[in-house]
Amino acid sequence: MSEDTPKAHRRKLSVGFLLVGAFSLVLAGCAKSLPTTYGTQPSPEPSLTLPSLPPTTPTPTAPTTPAKPAGPFDSLSAAAKKEFKGCLTKSLGPGSGGKCAKLVVKKLKAAGFYPWRAASYLSSTGANALLNYQRSRGLRANAITTTETWVALATKAPSVPTELPKKCTTTKGVILCVDQAHRKLFWIKNGKVVKTFKVRLGGWNSDAKTKKWKVFATANGTWKVFDKQVSPASENYGSGAMPYSTMFHPDMYVHYSPGFHSVGYASSSHGCVNIGKLSQAQWIFSHTPIGATVYVYSLKAPKKAPTTTPSSQPTAGSTAAPSGTPTS
Repeated sequence: MSEDTPKAHRRKLSVGFLLVGAFSLVLAGCAKSLPTTYGTQPSPEPSLTLPSLPPTTPTPTAPTTPAKPAGPFDSLSAAAKKEFKGCLTKSLGPGSGGKCAKLVVKKLKAAGFYPWRAASYLSSTGANALLNYQRSRGLRANAITTTETWVALATKAPSVPTELPKKCTTTKGVILCVDQAHRKLFWIKNGKVVKTFKVRLGGWNSDAKTKKWKVFATANGTWKVFDKQVSPASENYGSGAMPYSTMFHPDMYVHYSPGFHSVGYASSSHGCVNIGKLSQAQWIFSHTPIGATVYVYSLKAPKKAPTTTPSSQPTAGSTAAPSGTPTS
């Protein structure tokens, strides 16, 4: 084997240095993408092999049966439904007769609104008893057996509670509060009830001129006493029909009523607030100043939360203001 000459040896060393330098440059260019530390890398964990599961089939879900809104008569007992069978959907009013009208009178009598001899039809007396009952239960007072009226009669619904509105207890001075539900007039001064009077209000009556019958309502609202007269003139009924009138509305006065004194609630007023005792009307007349507030109101039945009844079978996917001249 021939030995290298010194010149050749130097050439080999130069080439070697060039190769080492080039390799160093290659390492320096990749340093940005390599880890800064080196050492033994952890061995990869063995993969977990899960046992194969049989394919799952979705369990069919039973269709949801929508809830059916409860009917107005669903709350009635079986006995009540039997007693009122054939009547619950009938609209009876003044002049109606028959089995259902007789049942209405019977229930009004039991509730204390028909103290007279039972009848098999709704006379004017029966119509006024029905009106007074509806007001006492906070229902629409129209002398017609509405659905709400039938339910109240069948369930022996209680009367609305006696509550004085805030206006009655916070008004300064004198205020006359007329509670249509309980047929009472509260004479109040500076928030304190001084006297309470039984009253008769508007109802089923005949017009003095046309002789036609209708409901003459006592209008709810806030009024002011504008005049007082011992015996005001009446275009329809002449003088003396409304003694000791405390006037708070052109068609509504608080006054003594001889009719209320004699027949009580068998009849009604034509919108006025009737007092049945002369001495009481005189007291109100004397103690109520001009400008005093008169507040007429009707308490309402508390609203019930809506209920639903599950279906047994699956299913696919205001009182008008009175008109005319005031009278008894």
